[in-house]
Amino acid sequence: MGPTRETPAEAAVADVAAGDRLDRRIGALDGRSRRLHEPGVPWARAIALRYRDRCLGYLVIRSLTTPSAEETALTDLLAQQTGIALARLTAHRGYRARVESDSTREIEEQPETGDPPGAQGGPPTPGPGATASALASRLAAQDALCRAAVSGAGEQGILQALHDHTGFAALTEDRFGNPRAWAGPRRGEPGTGPGGGPRTESDTRRRDALIHGARRRPGSVRDRDRLVVPIEMAGDLLGVVALVDPDCRAAEADTSALGQAALVLAPQLSHERRLAELEPRLRRDLVDRLISGEANGDVLTQAAVLGHDLHRPHKVAVLEWPGTAETAALGDAVVRAAGRLRRDVLVGSRGGTTVVLVADEDRRDPGSELHRALSDDLGTGAGTIGVGGHCAVFADLPRSYDEAVRALTVRRRSQDPYGSTGFEELGLCRMMGTGDGEREADSFVRRWLGPLLDYDARHHTELVTTLSGYLESGGSYDATSETLLIHRSTVRYRLQRIREITGHDLGDVGTRLNLHVATRIRNVLDAPR
Repeated sequence: MGPTRETPAEAAVADVAAGDRLDRRIGALDGRSRRLHEPGVPWARAIALRYRDRCLGYLVIRSLTTPSAEETALTDLLAQQTGIALARLTAHRGYRARVESDSTREIEEQPETGDPPGAQGGPPTPGPGATASALASRLAAQDALCRAAVSGAGEQGILQALHDHTGFAALTEDRFGNPRAWAGPRRGEPGTGPGGGPRTESDTRRRDALIHGARRRPGSVRDRDRLVVPIEMAGDLLGVVALVDPDCRAAEADTSALGQAALVLAPQLSHERRLAELEPRLRRDLVDRLISGEANGDVLTQAAVLGHDLHRPHKVAVLEWPGTAETAALGDAVVRAAGRLRRDVLVGSRGGTTVVLVADEDRRDPGSELHRALSDDLGTGAGTIGVGGHCAVFADLPRSYDEAVRALTVRRRSQDPYGSTGFEELGLCRMMGTGDGEREADSFVRRWLGPLLDYDARHHTELVTTLSGYLESGGSYDATSETLLIHRSTVRYRLQRIREITGHDLGDVGTRLNLHVATRIRNVLDAPR
């Protein structure tokens, strides 16, 4: 037998019982928003519809899955707007009832003089027409602001709609008081002190206290010649929106539009903040996948979304700048420098180094010009860049990264550790830059130059330098003498001492080759480890 189906009467009774349970649970919330744990419902939340200090009801949200932080924030925004609408509707209905009651009583008690109501003194009471007009104005403002928000015009478009509706100049500032956008005529620059100059420390403290107070109560606050409303999302201060009103002419409809603008701007600014936080992380993750060899065909699409074309040839550059406090700061500086150089880059990091993928269509070495641009930006040239080889396709980027790391390591160990070195410049020193390669290089130098290095260290002589100059000159006494600025006989004497100390025959072709390679490696390294 199949499952028993409920009759309509049973279903109705079940719905009534479920409604009663929900009412009891909401009644116990005491005006607060809470998560509801309902049987058979994966996720449910009751959001208090509040206006000022009153709870006007609840918005119950149910979902088959747990909403994201963004979806939760948007439902909170919907609840805020619903609460405001309910408050205005409740106030309007209450006012109409009072007006009708008062009108009936006035007709019954009207004196025989025939004087109209209100003629006996006291301020005139607004009639239903005025209330309806105010509500229509608020709805028109909300409609204009929402249309601007979905039009794609962004923050500037929302401010323009606020300015068009109120007639006042409108502006936004970030949470620190720095200007973001402006709409309408300008009277001085936003984000400045009373005299038009930069804000003083006391101005900043005063503003912080004012915003702190504004966040604790609804409505706008006056900040000198402006009316200000905080822009918040999920309890996080994103900035402020303000109307410039030096003559205090703003009416209640204008301040209401300002508050609505803050609600509409909140998801806009929150989205921008998330993008600003997310995009660098996406770039870092993409770079990490590319240099680790874990990338597949989808990286081409991901790079295109981030505005980078991976179909072009690239080189990998690895950077270290000891004067930079954080890798992220160096990455930001690279982006700025690359922009000035018109270089298209993807910036990431690995460990304590910054990794840069540089478009290499013209096959020029980007290291030297990037080092100069970064030195100007950071105020110090005490940084090192290693550049890997050319990659025609993204699958070769792990090889270029390995080459860049080796070039960086060799340059850092050289007598001139600051600057840029490309892997293709290393020559015989390509064997260095990795653990095994460096150990082999050190062992090779020690084997052929060890006795001379020890002798120079003990006696403060320059036999290794003399041998290097002699081999670089092709075995010419005169050229060595001229290069080292010593007498020809001194060269002859030192070479004789080298033969005695090492036991090497400098006339043997194989011996000269090995000594030449060893001195080349030693000249690159500051001191073999």
